Amino acid sequence: MVALDIVRASNRSLKSRIPGITALFVGGTSGIGRSTLLQLAHHAHEPKAYIVGRNAANASPLLSELRKINPSGEFKFIEADVSLISNVDKACAELKRDVKALDLVFMTPGGISLSGRRETPEHIDHLFALRYYSRMRFIQQLSPLLRESPLSRVVSVFGGGFEYGLKRDDLDLKRNYSILNCALNSVTMTTLSMEHLAQVPENENLNFIHLYPGLVGTNIYTNSFPAPIAALYNYGMWPFMWPFSVNLRESGERNLYLATSERYARRTGNSTRGVSTDRVDAAIGSDGRSGSGVYLANWKGETSVGGKTLQTLRSQDVAREVWQHTEALIDAAPRS
Repeated sequence: MVALDIVRASNRSLKSRIPGITALFVGGTSGIGRSTLLQLAHHAHEPKAYIVGRNAANASPLLSELRKINPSGEFKFIEADVSLISNVDKACAELKRDVKALDLVFMTPGGISLSGRRETPEHIDHLFALRYYSRMRFIQQLSPLLRESPLSRVVSVFGGGFEYGLKRDDLDLKRNYSILNCALNSVTMTTLSMEHLAQVPENENLNFIHLYPGLVGTNIYTNSFPAPIAALYNYGMWPFMWPFSVNLRESGERNLYLATSERYARRTGNSTRGVSTDRVDAAIGSDGRSGSGVYLANWKGETSVGGKTLQTLRSQDVAREVWQHTEALIDAAPRS
């Protein structure tokens, strides 16, 4: 576990080490994304942050808070329902008109559902789109901007380290959809796609983190379920889970550290990128090599190489297969 004092010392150094950081937060108006964004506002010098969310009116208080915390920063909201690939494209086009380089993409869209497959107009399951396909589209579209940055971080918050099952003959779960299969495919496909993208020569300086944030006290159940079910969780279950949870503010602090520390940078020769600390070694990548550029991280800042299932999928070159499927599906999605 990376000690909290190391996390905080690194974050305090952000002002001098990465001034003018430019970041995109997808799903940054609540929960883990919002908490991480607030920490960025507290610690960065003249940051430029773009926040993608569904409702501009609901985001207004957050923007006011960010500007109060950091008057020298620039905070812009992009309204988009990112369950649709077409809206992801529009959001990326708006961003590309504004910036020439992007240091960080931090993605948390998603939710929880007890229902079956619910297709968007683009024929992708709504929850699967939020957890995986739309996030991959952001990476695909914004990689040219990330390549122009010395930091070049992509953080996808979901289930890094919990790769297990994969429906290889039905990757988009048209025939085998279930709550469990959606979660498993989303987690495993995210890691495999990141590992594939890290091997693309043009991406040699990009860094990918698939983060499992732990149990964090957010409003995800309130946002995902009707009031009676949300109340059952908030007042009936959460009191028993709270002792094992991560404080929302601490989660934001640790996520900012993951997103900016050189511990999670790719090592190219003697080159490292990010905020340096003398007391932490380079993280072990998902392939077992130090500083490989793809990290399966938990909320403590610890990394893993995944289990036997992931190792088997790697040996069968399934990462390439998954990415080819992903590109084909999101490129072919009907645009509104």
